[in-house]
Amino acid sequence: MIPYSYQKFILLASVVLSTVICSNSTIAQETNRTGAKPAATRSNQPLIKTSKESIALDEFEAAYRRMNDKDPYGTTLDSLKDFLTIYADYRLKLLEARELALDQDPKIQKEIEGYRTMLAGPFVLDKEVTEPNVKKIWDRRQYEVNASHFLAQTRSNNPADTLKAYNRALKAIEKLNNGEIMSEVVLSTRDYNMLTDLKKTITKDHDDKARNIVDSNAWEGSDDKSSSKNSGELGYFTGGQTVRPFEDAVFKLKVGEYTKVPVRTRYGYHVIQLIDKIPRIGGLKVHHILVNMAKGISGPDTLKYYHKADSLLHAIRAGAKFETVAQQSSDDKLTAAHGGEMDIDREMHRTQPSFDKVAYTMKDGEISDIVKTTFGYHIIKRDAALPAKTFDQEKDGLKKSYKQNYYNDDKVERLAIVRKQENARIIDASLNAFMSRIDSSRTTLDSGWSKKFTPGDRNLTLYEIAGKKWTIGSMVDSLAAQPGTPLTRASVIEVINRTLDDQAVDILALGVSKRFPEFENIMADYKNGITLFELENKRIWSKVVPDSAKERKYYEERKAKFLWPERVDVSEIYVYNDSIANLLYKKIMDGANFDTLAKHNTERQGFKEKAGHWGLLTKDENEMSKRVFGFNVDDVKQPFSFQAGFSIVKINRRVPVSQKTFEEARQEVATQYQDDLSNDLRLEWVTELRKKYNRQINSKIIEDAWNQHRSAKLTD
Repeated sequence: MIPYSYQKFILLASVVLSTVICSNSTIAQETNRTGAKPAATRSNQPLIKTSKESIALDEFEAAYRRMNDKDPYGTTLDSLKDFLTIYADYRLKLLEARELALDQDPKIQKEIEGYRTMLAGPFVLDKEVTEPNVKKIWDRRQYEVNASHFLAQTRSNNPADTLKAYNRALKAIEKLNNGEIMSEVVLSTRDYNMLTDLKKTITKDHDDKARNIVDSNAWEGSDDKSSSKNSGELGYFTGGQTVRPFEDAVFKLKVGEYTKVPVRTRYGYHVIQLIDKIPRIGGLKVHHILVNMAKGISGPDTLKYYHKADSLLHAIRAGAKFETVAQQSSDDKLTAAHGGEMDIDREMHRTQPSFDKVAYTMKDGEISDIVKTTFGYHIIKRDAALPAKTFDQEKDGLKKSYKQNYYNDDKVERLAIVRKQENARIIDASLNAFMSRIDSSRTTLDSGWSKKFTPGDRNLTLYEIAGKKWTIGSMVDSLAAQPGTPLTRASVIEVINRTLDDQAVDILALGVSKRFPEFENIMADYKNGITLFELENKRIWSKVVPDSAKERKYYEERKAKFLWPERVDVSEIYVYNDSIANLLYKKIMDGANFDTLAKHNTERQGFKEKAGHWGLLTKDENEMSKRVFGFNVDDVKQPFSFQAGFSIVKINRRVPVSQKTFEEARQEVATQYQDDLSNDLRLEWVTELRKKYNRQINSKIIEDAWNQHRSAKLTD
């Protein structure tokens, strides 16, 4: 989550930069000379020049990337030139702020230092923890792996249960060591024998093996019953798609190898075998035909479905167009309308392993034999491999996923190293003394919880790091400031650990600018944002104050802007029972008064006293208005299902577009008046600054650079 301070900077920057262009579109636009020829080399002339500074193209490009988080030449030339105008005016405001020495204001300097302290630690953690681990995930994502596994699930935190699961995983490894294959190891005794009986092709060796398993009566198979039906196979996946211990183990294996010791995850103990590892592609564009097979069908009953798929395949191989056959015969109605076309992606849109295995091993243009999945029988036509995404395309998603799934554990590990290096410790004797003075069944909401601590108790050192010490007294004061905190030993230790972790973060942040010079760019942006906010406040916002007389004059001059759209006056009878709704509707049709029935029967809370009257509603004001806006006046429609009940609605009248009074439009007028006034003041100020600092923009430089990049892209 972005800290509030940085949100403030982003807000300030957006205000400072964007409002320049909004204030006057004529001033913001520069002459568009798109016919300029691409420059062979970058110009040595300044892009922006004032009486105080010159700004080169490189500096402008860097600012664009920093403020927009994208390539400046990925947008249109007009958009880039608009930003150039905005940025040039932004630099003028910075010059003015420095001339007024706003950056030397002690209040601003104190605020900047506060941000520096707050941001430095998280910045270092981002650099030392997040970035390398995101890069590690990215490196793994250059490959896709297919693995099978045996799982011994841990169903509780009970040590006996954990040991049992661990021993089962060891037994699975022993079976693999003895020559059994994973597809057999994952099956329970019962499933193994059902499978061998079903195949009717058991050799004598298999008979002996099955009999031995039955006799021992000791094998439960894998607890992942979903994958065990597919020989333990999980299908292809890539970095960042599974729990970390599992992923770490998979990517250390060579194809065919299995883990020699159980791998612990939150699900239990795994034995993992790497089946395949291939370079990752971005997915496939395919066409497919599905002959859907109802669930529960097996054995000979599947033949008619197979024969249908076979006849379709023969038709295609005899010359029928694949797309036409798909449109006419595929049971996948979502893709059939498009000739069976779909994109498949092992990460985002995973198909079943049997489908994947065929599609990914085919050549472009090839048509498969019949492929069976749990949906039925497929015929696949592979069109083309889709390109994998670049790091820039994936980095935001990878970082978000990493933060959600892995960051906290890695942060704890990194801070533990700092704590150890800096001799952090909790002094057990002092902690015991602390706990002896309190009732651990209570919380800090209880009055008098801290009164038993003597002055000697309060002076005892409770914990320390890097030579900095905290006493029992400081802990008492800290807990007193957190009403409701449990006074258990675990809760007290948690409070201590939070403090030690915060200190470890501060220690990490020492010398941040020497280790990461780019941190100063962030701080410069903060400083600029804060000073410009102060400057805008002085020049613009301090002059934009509510003024009833001026707002009324503004309204009178622009009445046509403040109109009510067309509205309908709605009444409703709302009940929860459809039979009652139909009975009431019949009464209305027989001449009963709608309002009277509404007053006595509507069940919508707060509407009986209003006889079901909603009042005037605009077309898109709420669910009711969207539903009934097209009804005719005085028509009473049959009851319809609405908001967990049934509504009978009458349109009492329809009010055409009409003028709002000043009182009705007052809030809208005040907002519009202040917006216009601030834009006028800003435009006047920017015009003054451009003249004062003799601002000049060499638009040809940006045009040439844009054209050169566009030409290079077209050539690529």
